[in-house]
Amino acid sequence: MHGNVLVLTVSRVLWSMSESVVRAYLSLYILALGGSATIIGLINSIGSLSASLLYPIGGYIADKAGRAKLVGVATILYITSFLVLASAPSWEWVAFGVVYQQMVLFYMPALNAIMADSIPRGARGRIYSFTVAIPEAVRIMTPYIGGYLISVYTLQPAMRIGYTLGFAIGLVVAFIRIRYLKETISSRQGIGRNIPRIFKEGYSNVFSSIKWIFGNIRGYAVVAMCLAFMSNLIVPFWVVYARQVIGLSAYEWGVVLLLGGMVKTVMSFVIGNLVDRLGVRRCFSIGFALGVAPMILYTQATSFAQVVLIYLVILMANSFIWISSPVFLANSVPRPMRGRILASMGQGMTIGVAEGGYSSGFLSLIPMSIGSFVGGFVYSFNPVFPWLMQAGYLAVAFILSLKIIQEPEKPEE
Repeated sequence: MHGNVLVLTVSRVLWSMSESVVRAYLSLYILALGGSATIIGLINSIGSLSASLLYPIGGYIADKAGRAKLVGVATILYITSFLVLASAPSWEWVAFGVVYQQMVLFYMPALNAIMADSIPRGARGRIYSFTVAIPEAVRIMTPYIGGYLISVYTLQPAMRIGYTLGFAIGLVVAFIRIRYLKETISSRQGIGRNIPRIFKEGYSNVFSSIKWIFGNIRGYAVVAMCLAFMSNLIVPFWVVYARQVIGLSAYEWGVVLLLGGMVKTVMSFVIGNLVDRLGVRRCFSIGFALGVAPMILYTQATSFAQVVLIYLVILMANSFIWISSPVFLANSVPRPMRGRILASMGQGMTIGVAEGGYSSGFLSLIPMSIGSFVGGFVYSFNPVFPWLMQAGYLAVAFILSLKIIQEPEKPEE
């Protein structure tokens, strides 16, 4: 790895040292500040919906004015959200911090486009797996550290410490990106400084992007959008279910994530090679098939050991899908329009694990928002239902991956 791939991987390593300390425990933080399961779903829903509003603008700027500068400057905006979350006196302030954080992630289409532009075809599975596995190797200890801090300082003080640490490290990440990221598009048209015009042209490009997606990668889009809805039924509630129903402590959940991080790191190296050798469609089908049984078994778990084994299998299934997704998109989307298409589709798909990756596009963010909102009510009605519903969809997605996802005959540069 070198150049932009190295810069972005180092950035993710630094984020892994900080952001993951608190991310897995956000739902417990909301509960501690007076929220409920319904409120958790509502906050995640509004956050996803807020992100979808500016993604088209980020994709438009990335393709027309360049990617590197946008990523660097917007990273500064993103890290200020940690100050809001660190000082939140109530769940309403957490909601504001999450919404603001998601809105300033409009630079993610540009970041994903830089990564796709910088990795040569034929080696994308292996290199993408490295960009996942190396940060994950660092991330292994951070959820455990978060659980340990909670056991020592109690939940709220520990979360405030974690968010403050995230802000400090975020300043370093912003500097690295501004200083070292190199532009990957040579013919930049420019967008001027007329803000209303930028918004008008950015949103007007949405329809052409959607038309291209459903004309060229329709199968992937259908599977991804449905998966986004189903996955967000469970994403915020892993730790809540583990604590309220199974009876695990925050510390024990940190150990689960610690062990999961180890497996995910090793599997990422292996899966990257498999993606290049077997192709993304086969790896998609492996991931979907592998995820069905453990989703059901999680609702039957009664002990720490059972949760560990089940969660490890779910992480392996997710790794097949998460690594295959960006390879498929990089192979399928031409470089000049990657920013706009990735603004629509994001970097990849996840089956809904707590540390499964993020960065969806606005076509996925809308069903994600609906899924989070519905998930709060479904979990409140019966905590088992979200996982059973996800298991059912994964079985359907396995069939869809074989029937309607088509790989390009010749990968794009």
